[in-house]
Amino acid sequence: MRRTQSDVPTSGREGRGHAAGTGTGALVLHGFTSTTASMQPVADAVTAAGFEVELPLLPGHGTRWEDLAATPAEQIFETVTAAYESLAERCDTIVPVGLSMGGALALWAAAEHRCPGAVVINPGLRLKAGTGLLARGLHRIRPTIDSIAGDIATPGVTEEAYAVTPVRAVVQLDRVFRHARAVLPRLAQQGTPVLMLRSPIDAVVGSSSATLLKRTVPQTQEVILRRSRHVATLDYDAELVNRRVVEFIRAR
Repeated sequence: MRRTQSDVPTSGREGRGHAAGTGTGALVLHGFTSTTASMQPVADAVTAAGFEVELPLLPGHGTRWEDLAATPAEQIFETVTAAYESLAERCDTIVPVGLSMGGALALWAAAEHRCPGAVVINPGLRLKAGTGLLARGLHRIRPTIDSIAGDIATPGVTEEAYAVTPVRAVVQLDRVFRHARAVLPRLAQQGTPVLMLRSPIDAVVGSSSATLLKRTVPQTQEVILRRSRHVATLDYDAELVNRRVVEFIRAR
């Protein structure tokens, strides 16, 4: 289901969970055009298990779609790094966890900081062929396209996200994906464990991203979320997602 009331989310402020003294934490990252609300259940489950959490609101999100259109990929990476560094002040062990674009960012962070593992939920790693190039020209004549939000099987559940997708931001999303793809061989060489939770029916991210991850990072463990669609953290399999994330972090 898509948001129709407004393109300005009602919340989505930066979230943080505290469980002092554990030495282990999760860097939790939301998806493109969405907010922290989509990952709050995961953050709450991790905190309840006794771990620290950083859940940053990524630049350009949670305000107006025009802000996202003006946000370069570098600013998003900088925010992820700042959140990691904040968590590192409290934790010796950090596991990045991300949904969709957040999954790409989680893989990038895991490689950059040599994390002991990463969890990705319906991760995006590539756009459909030609989409990035098309967006570079299209945004000048068509600033927005339809929203990608709300791909959820559970009736009555909505995702807090923009009601439209800014085309200029798609260009930056393509850059985020390219950076994430570039670090996959490093994850493979480092032997970094990756847990991928994936919905076989997903209207947002195609199966090619999962295929690429499994092929390039062979130590990836895949769990299929058969009852959920793209925003699985808010869908029928939310409890399964939370349980598997906590188990993975605990094993690090």
